[in-house]
Amino acid sequence: MRENKPVVVFVINSLGLGGAERALSNILQTAPQQEEFDIHVVLLDTEKENRVLPEFVTVHRLDSRRSLMRSIYLLSRKLSQLKPTVCVSLLVRSNVANVIVNRLLNRRPAIICERMHLSSHLALQFSGAKLKLSKMIPSLLYRFASQALGVSTGVTNDLVQNFSVPKEKTLTIFNPYNLTQICQDGEKPNELALQRQYIVAVGRLTKSKNFTDLIKGYCESNCPYDLVILGDGEKHARAELQTLIDAMGVSEKVHLAGYAKNPFSVMKNAEFYISASLNEGFPNAMLEAMVLGLPVVASNCESGPAEILANDNELHISSMYRAKYGLLVPIKSVTSLTSAINEMSNAETQLHYAQMSLLRSKDFEIHKIANEYWQNFRSFMS
Repeated sequence: MRENKPVVVFVINSLGLGGAERALSNILQTAPQQEEFDIHVVLLDTEKENRVLPEFVTVHRLDSRRSLMRSIYLLSRKLSQLKPTVCVSLLVRSNVANVIVNRLLNRRPAIICERMHLSSHLALQFSGAKLKLSKMIPSLLYRFASQALGVSTGVTNDLVQNFSVPKEKTLTIFNPYNLTQICQDGEKPNELALQRQYIVAVGRLTKSKNFTDLIKGYCESNCPYDLVILGDGEKHARAELQTLIDAMGVSEKVHLAGYAKNPFSVMKNAEFYISASLNEGFPNAMLEAMVLGLPVVASNCESGPAEILANDNELHISSMYRAKYGLLVPIKSVTSLTSAINEMSNAETQLHYAQMSLLRSKDFEIHKIANEYWQNFRSFMS
């Protein structure tokens, strides 16, 4: 550790391919570096790392094996060495461990970052007693954090309303995006060998991404383009989607393209972007598509899409809605998805919303947003 500099420690489960990991990487890329802070990242689990962090960041790898108790124990030992001025965590297990180690045991500043609309996210994963138990731990502990950062207003409100976080302890800061890098990557050769025009959806093949309804809505539409779905998932999830595609007779037009090393080159060449998600925190892939100038169709799920596309985190709709920056549809509405796909297949509509996407994406430029994070961290160092 470098002497006489505030020690900022970030805690996260691992450096996988998720949005939280990407957000952390972007925040660190714009850190004040050696001039002001001594910056560390603690990884709770020893897993494959898909993000490269800046050289000035010291990385510590623990072996918690996805166990909360081991995470708390190993993190406590590590932070007793690092003695952080402030500790920032991302994702639920890291957040819980951060609060216990720094607030309840050592009384150090602990900032937790929630990346998902937690109540709807957990409701998709569990039911009954398991759902109550999954909510219990963050409900009991999040309130003790020095601050809870939500990645969207909807996420922040959810923490206050459903997880007992005092409103005065909350703050909303959006995800930062490196617009220049995304555009540069978008101009690289397209790794998708598809000759026909296509629209694109991006995300893990999970229940929350709702690709089943997306495929059904697409099949009912008059869309002249193919549909490309970028993302991996469990084998059974991919098999179920492929079975649906085959049953609907669209195996020539709907492509489960899997993981792309450079998704931006694939997205850049699409006609528009579409999402039927049942819940989000802040939809990274959607915003990245907007950076690339793609028009957007998105479900009005909790939370993020309406806040981005309509500047309204409390928007309620019952049919396709022409928002300022894109088309919104109610969740679980195949009929509305079909209407939106038909509407966005119109050339004039595409041109209009392509321009609006580019305009809106500038609000999330990496230096502007990341500076908000660092200014906030400084407020806990006096």
